Amino acid sequence: MLVSFFDDDAETTQVKAPTPRPRRKRSRSRLRIQRLIIALVALFILVFVLALVIRSCQQNAKESTYRTYFTQVQQVITDSKNKVGKPIAALLADPTRYGKTELQTTLDKLVSTQNEITTRTGHIDAPGKLKSLHQILVQGEQVRLSGVEQVRAGLLAALTGKHLHATARKLAALSGYFTGPDVYYNELYRTQAQKVVTGDGVNNVAVPSTGYFENSNAFSPSALSAALSSVSSSTKLSGLHGVGLAGVAIKGNGKTVTLSSSGSNNIKATVGMLVVVTVQNQGTVTQTNVPVKVTWTGPGNSSTQTYTATIPSIAVNAKQTIDVPGLNIPSTAITKTSRLTVLAGPVPGEKVLSNNHATFVVVPGL
Repeated sequence: MLVSFFDDDAETTQVKAPTPRPRRKRSRSRLRIQRLIIALVALFILVFVLALVIRSCQQNAKESTYRTYFTQVQQVITDSKNKVGKPIAALLADPTRYGKTELQTTLDKLVSTQNEITTRTGHIDAPGKLKSLHQILVQGEQVRLSGVEQVRAGLLAALTGKHLHATARKLAALSGYFTGPDVYYNELYRTQAQKVVTGDGVNNVAVPSTGYFENSNAFSPSALSAALSSVSSSTKLSGLHGVGLAGVAIKGNGKTVTLSSSGSNNIKATVGMLVVVTVQNQGTVTQTNVPVKVTWTGPGNSSTQTYTATIPSIAVNAKQTIDVPGLNIPSTAITKTSRLTVLAGPVPGEKVLSNNHATFVVVPGL
């Protein structure tokens, strides 16, 4: 049997050729699963972190909203107390610290300031859960505005010097207009607002506290009576009040006789005689409704006649003359000595009365 050389070589080559290894499909699948798990874990971590960040941002925004709101509320409380409450208490304790014009200006400014605070309070944008509660704060400032307006009216009324005790009682009754809103705030607003904030998970923001009057005696009836009593005696506040009798004459039958308080005055008795009285304003403020009283006393005090009149207004340093009608001289007084007494004023707050009256000796003839 012949053996071919080439056959040996071919057989040898086939035996030595390397056998290719099959791919491991199972390893590839496992790698893919591992990569998927890693991606899912990374995605979960990313979502978790984003959720924490979003939650933190929302919480910070919520906290910032509450803090901004309560900062505005605190400003209202501070302004209402310092810009209105303290000046009101000081005015009630001593209204004579101002002159009349300055007092009026100060009271007008207090009303204007409280009105601005009330308007500002109504414009505050309260967070949704606090909108209804915020109306308690608004109503409290509206009540205070009414109180300030009534205090202004009361103090200006005291400048007349009339009915001071009644005015003091009315002012004392206004206490609730200023302290009442504090009760509303603390009892109805503050506690509930704090519950809302805490319930929203905000623990770093506190609801402001309030305390309007540091001076608890601001509306004490006795203190107000004493303060208002000083108004009528304060020339700085109410001005100097006083009138003086500047002249007296008798007019009848077209003739006027000016009377003199030194010696007898001879006049002619006629029908429809007038007593002409001149009054001067000797104070520093205009006087209104100045009373004039004329009294005729017959010989030996045999008869008396009294007549009154009122001068509507007398400017500072000015004189006003008024005719007082009704004087009727009886026939029994002819040629006999009678007396005519004239009184001008007094006006409210007048201290000097010595120049308000005069008595004249009169001898009527035919």
